[in-house]
Amino acid sequence: MEVESKKEVSMTELFFDLVFVYVLSSINHTVEEISHNLMSLEELGKSFMMFLVFFSIWIYRTLLVNRFFSKKWYQYLFVFIDMFLIIILSRAINGNFQETFTPFVVMTSLIYLSIFIQYFINYKLTHSQVDFNLVKVYTSGLLLSIILSLASLFIASPINFWIYFIAIVIVAVFPLIFYSVSNRNAVFFNHLTERLSLLVILLFGEGIVLLIQNIELAHLNFTYVLYFIFITCLFLIYVFHYKETDKKTDNHTGFTTIYTHLFLIFSLDTLFLVMNKSLLHHLSIIESIGAPMFFIIFILCITINIYLHKPKSSNA
Repeated sequence: MEVESKKEVSMTELFFDLVFVYVLSSINHTVEEISHNLMSLEELGKSFMMFLVFFSIWIYRTLLVNRFFSKKWYQYLFVFIDMFLIIILSRAINGNFQETFTPFVVMTSLIYLSIFIQYFINYKLTHSQVDFNLVKVYTSGLLLSIILSLASLFIASPINFWIYFIAIVIVAVFPLIFYSVSNRNAVFFNHLTERLSLLVILLFGEGIVLLIQNIELAHLNFTYVLYFIFITCLFLIYVFHYKETDKKTDNHTGFTTIYTHLFLIFSLDTLFLVMNKSLLHHLSIIESIGAPMFFIIFILCITINIYLHKPKSSNA
C-alpha cells in the first residue's frame, strides 16, 4: 500500500511564519542597539541564544503540524494562541536580558506547555498513524525544558541565565537523542522543506528591508547596488539549493535539513546585520573578518543539504 508522501502548507502556517520573521526583526534591532562588536563571542552567544529559543518553538510547532495537522478547529485555535504568545514573548526581548528575564522565561514556558498539550490532544483526536513513543519523546523534551526554565527563576544572576540556556539547548536537541523513534514516524519531507524555504524567503525580505531603511536619496552610494546584488546572489544560491533537493527523499526525520537550516538562517541573518551596520558605521577588523566566515557557513550548509538530499539516479 502506497503511503501519502505529499502535504500542502496551509495559509495559517504562512501567517505564523510572518510573525516569526517579525520576531527575528525584533532580535536584530535589539542586537544592533546593544552591540559594539557583532562578532564578539558574547554578542554572538546572546543573539544565538535568543534565536535558538524562537527557532526551537518554530521547529516543534512545524513538526507537530507536519505529522498531525488535519484542519480541525482546535488545531487552528492553538495556532493563533501560540502566535499571540510568541508576540508577547517578543516584547520581552531586551538588551539587558536580566531586566525582562522573568517574563521571557514564563512566556517561553507557556508556549512550550501549549505545544506539550497539543501533542497529546492531536494524538488522541486525530487519525494519525504516529507512534505514541514519538509523542512521549517530544513532550518529555518540552517538559524537561519547562522545569529547568521555571527553576531558573529562583536562581540568582548570572547562573539563572545558564540554567535557562541549558533548558533551551535540551529542548532543541532532545528529539535528536531519540533518533530511532522519529525515524519510525516519517515526516512529510516536502512539507518540511517548503516551510523552511518559505521562512528563508521571508528572511530575505527582511534583509531587503534593512537595506532600504538605510538608503539616503540625497547621498546615493554604489554600496547600495553592491549589497542588493549580494543579497540577490544569496537568494539565487538558496533557490538553486531548493531545486536540487530531492523532495522524495527516504530521510524520515528531516533532522539534517532542520539543523543545517538552523545555522543557515542564523548565518544569513548575521550577514544582513553586518551589511546593515556597515552602511551606518565602520566595521571593526573582527567584524570584517567574521562576515566572510558566516558566508562560508551559509555555503557549507547549502552544500551539505544538497549532498545529503540529492535526487537518486534512476538506473533501476
